[in-house]
Amino acid sequence: MPGDNLLDPLHVASMAAKPTGGTQHPNGDADDVLAALAEHDGGDAFVNLQDWYPDWPYQNDGIDAYLAEIEEMVPIMEASEHADRLVYVPFNEPDWIWYHRGADYEGATARFFRDWDLAYERLREIAPDTPIAGPNESHYDARFMRDFMAHVAEAGTVPDVITWHELSPDSLRHYAGNEAHYRALEAEFGVEPRPININEYGNNRDFGMPGQMVQWAAMFEDTDALADMAYWTAAGGFSGNAPQTNVPNGGWWFLKTYSQMTGQTALVTPPQDNTVDTLQGIATFDAAKDQAQILLGGGSGDTTVDVTGLDLGRKVTATVHEIAWTGNEGSSPAPQVIDRVALRPDRNGAASVDLSDLDPMSAYWITLTPGTGRADSVDLPWTGTWEAEDAAITAGTVYNEGSATNAFAFPASGGKSVGSLNRADSRVAFTVDVPEAGTYDLTVTYGNTYGRNLAEGASPTEQFLTVNGGPAATVTYPSTMQWGSRGQVILQVELEAGENILALAKSDPEAGTAYGEAGLDKIDLTPATVDAHTYPAVLARTEGDVDYRYGRHEGVVVRGDEQVVFDVYAPADGYYEVAVDADGKGDLTLVGPHGENAAFDLAAFDGTAGQTLALHEGINRIAVAADGRRSLHVHGLTVTGDGGDDGFTQIAADDVELAGTARLTDNEWATGGRTVTGVGGGEGNTATLTVEAEEAGPHLLLVHYANDERSGNHDYNIDIISRYAQFTVNGDAVRTVPMRGTWSWNDFWSYPLIVELEAGANTIEIGNPGLHTEIGDRQGRTADFDHFEIAPLLN
Repeated sequence: MPGDNLLDPLHVASMAAKPTGGTQHPNGDADDVLAALAEHDGGDAFVNLQDWYPDWPYQNDGIDAYLAEIEEMVPIMEASEHADRLVYVPFNEPDWIWYHRGADYEGATARFFRDWDLAYERLREIAPDTPIAGPNESHYDARFMRDFMAHVAEAGTVPDVITWHELSPDSLRHYAGNEAHYRALEAEFGVEPRPININEYGNNRDFGMPGQMVQWAAMFEDTDALADMAYWTAAGGFSGNAPQTNVPNGGWWFLKTYSQMTGQTALVTPPQDNTVDTLQGIATFDAAKDQAQILLGGGSGDTTVDVTGLDLGRKVTATVHEIAWTGNEGSSPAPQVIDRVALRPDRNGAASVDLSDLDPMSAYWITLTPGTGRADSVDLPWTGTWEAEDAAITAGTVYNEGSATNAFAFPASGGKSVGSLNRADSRVAFTVDVPEAGTYDLTVTYGNTYGRNLAEGASPTEQFLTVNGGPAATVTYPSTMQWGSRGQVILQVELEAGENILALAKSDPEAGTAYGEAGLDKIDLTPATVDAHTYPAVLARTEGDVDYRYGRHEGVVVRGDEQVVFDVYAPADGYYEVAVDADGKGDLTLVGPHGENAAFDLAAFDGTAGQTLALHEGINRIAVAADGRRSLHVHGLTVTGDGGDDGFTQIAADDVELAGTARLTDNEWATGGRTVTGVGGGEGNTATLTVEAEEAGPHLLLVHYANDERSGNHDYNIDIISRYAQFTVNGDAVRTVPMRGTWSWNDFWSYPLIVELEAGANTIEIGNPGLHTEIGDRQGRTADFDHFEIAPLLN
């Protein structure tokens, strides 16, 4: 968790984990994290050893008892085939857990120094080659850090990696000084420079918002520090950047873009240094690719980006992309090109790019490549945004959301939202103005955890939408993790040219009273069109020693085993037209979404070729390679469509063959009114699908499921439990997969699998034969199943 399609492009440099078998959370064991890092070309797992304990703050049984626990847990992790990626963090925030200093600074630090030495020595005995990190305080304390470094330098217990946390918005102001203070201590005490990992940073108001995340990344990049996002929310969501298993939000696209900035970093001078919530940036130059990239954000209004020392020739094309905020749980398309400019750098490589009307919630990605002296204009579709707090509100309340003074709250557009819309007359009416009559996509950004504390459990919630006083349409909002964790729903409306009134209400005279309660943040409108997005090869991921070309023949040349990998976004499950723009013959391959460790060869092509492919919602990996005999010049990949179930075979819950404890259960939110429950938890408790395939080959199976198992109440984490399911096709076990929590048993998400079918009748059996023995165990019941869809990958 999350899915491989989200992890693979990120090359995660470090990740926090709990010990294998630890009980602080039901997810995140070191062995799982190590496997993910190894598979996706990542870095190290920083293991908080105290997460062995279930309590928060950790129970304190004394240092001897803790050392005994270390002796039990560490050998288990050392046995991993990926143990070379381990880093042990023996204490987590000791300044307030076990060693709270308060009025007795000397006594508390003396106890910690003694226990640090004992833990350090015990770890060296058990795992002499595994790095140790610390002191891992909740914030940087200059007095303590000086005393700590003086002690460990004398005692010979200096950590291999220095860690502390930067969680406050003020960290954006103070981190640079903290890092400089620490580096001076190394020099003072004769300690060889250590890597730094800020292994918890940021807060809810930061994650998922590109404009905030770039400020943190720029700050750490300036000091060559590693940094790990703090874990404030729920397992599987990559700290608020992965709404569903393979579905990205704007925060994920920021991370992906950042991870693909290759070459050498360039000096960036922001308008203001060491200031909270200001325009900051990162820049790189890659001579091998003939590319420069700039990633910036956190500011508003207009700005000019001045570049000097650019070595890309006298004609350069600057392409500006926006990475927009879509809420923590809103699905995000790829960065949108908003401008393209032909630059002519002077002899010093100086040029400027003007940016206007910056959104502080967005990040902006500028790519600089050799050009032709001309740049194609960018035709942006019209769009409009209206804040809920500025609308006509009846029986509702305006709330302040995440900010520098309210960092634990989640962000909202404009910093406010409208809630408490739970009365019969609750209503928010937006007066909008559109340029012409027609069909528009209406995006509603909302929050919903209705029923979480009610006996009937959480569920989707509803409001009624009216346009210009017309008939009411029901808007259904899936559950979100918390009220402030924003999701998005998209529906189409017919609007007149000019002014229109769109109202979202709790009740309607004709339709009655809607179920539940949702909070509203904003609405967006844009003309409804069939989406087409082109992914340039020069900005895609590549494998092998490929050649880059620019100008009129821009593209990537691949030979032999080399390939271009496109991370393609699909807004919904369904078929899409996928067109390769290339010179020569090649092969198109879809990489499996969940670690199948195999690629599915779809089609050979010659030149510009289009194929109709079944894609799942979110990120799909599509690789393009030469046919093995000649080189292939790849210009790009264009994906057109908006998904849908045309061409997919539907299998309802009532059509599934059930055995053992598996049964049908009524559920008003399910597609057919019933779900399959009771699968797994022992041999023979299975659900079997019978599928007719016209031709043999790979098929996309979509499993619509719900899972709301939780391990109990944590102080701030929502400890959801991923339920596992084993899939067997025609008698052969294919894969056991984790299905992440969907926030309620009444919310159904789509889980994709690729399965090989034979021509004619096929059986797909779902089960989980083991017995549930402990929280977080991979055995036990599967998720509940609503319905299934299946279609050939290539239509």
